[in-house]
Amino acid sequence: MEDYELVALLRKRASLLTTTTTTTTTTTSTRREQLKIIPGEPALCSPRRWQKHGVLFVTYTNSTLVNLYAGGMSADDLYRRYYGRAPPNRDSALSPWEIEME
Repeated sequence: MEDYELVALLRKRASLLTTTTTTTTTTTSTRREQLKIIPGEPALCSPRRWQKHGVLFVTYTNSTLVNLYAGGMSADDLYRRYYGRAPPNRDSALSPWEIEME
């Protein structure tokens, strides 16, 4: 669900940005955001799950899990629902977004 959190944070940030407006008497401009491409290897995604289960099933499952997460279901409960087993033990109860990078 890290990707869901990232998109939610980006949407929130975008909604807080004001736009540039120009009228006949005044011009209001704001600081522009810039996109920075981080160098490195691209992320890869395997199509196996889509090929094995089909587009409709995988799309339905993903949508269901996102809605459950947005409704407050914990990451551990989502893991149990998706994989059908208990989640692995972790060193920290914090999510990757909450752990401070060193």
